[in-house]
Amino acid sequence: MKMNRKALRKMMTEFSQELGMPTPAKRNGSMGKRLLLAAGSIAGFYLIRGLFNRMK
Repeated sequence: MKMNRKALRKMMTEFSQELGMPTPAKRNGSMGKRLLLAAGSIAGFYLIRGLFNRMK
């Protein structure tokens, strides 16, 4: 099942908002925050992917 990037980005944004993480601003931030956001996004993606696979 190939997903559209725009739909995936929207899903990840909604997921991080439910977890209480603020959406990233369009400015230069510290590298630590970027790495934390990337790690959280990857973990969330695999969690959502696992849920989709269970629903099949």
